[in-house]
Amino acid sequence: MNVHRNGRPVGRRRVLVIDDEQDIRETLDTFLSCEGYEVATAESGEAAVEQAQGEPFDLAITDLRMPGMGGDETLVALKRIHPNLPVIVVTGYASDEAAMRCSTGGAFRIVHKPVQLEDLLSLVEAALRCARA
Repeated sequence: MNVHRNGRPVGRRRVLVIDDEQDIRETLDTFLSCEGYEVATAESGEAAVEQAQGEPFDLAITDLRMPGMGGDETLVALKRIHPNLPVIVVTGYASDEAAMRCSTGGAFRIVHKPVQLEDLLSLVEAALRCARA
């Protein structure tokens, strides 16, 4: 296996999972890792932005409703750092206003909870294909 100078395997896509709920972060981390992705997690928008400033990601998945910096603000901040980063926003509380802010902010897709993991995986793969094109 080829290894990048930073020690990471070359070719593994890096996904940042952002959610204030630990069980959701752990579930997505385990699932995506088993699917071959390298996963980093953040418990807040602020922590996600800090991580993204230090290292590149191929995709981000963020919850919309979080304490402090919400998912819509996190989306905009991540796009400032990495303009081509595909971001999937997951929410159980989507309003038309929130959906519009995410859409305007450049979200790849807004997904309503509960999300089936296989459906989310399909979205992840589609977002990464679009990002490569």
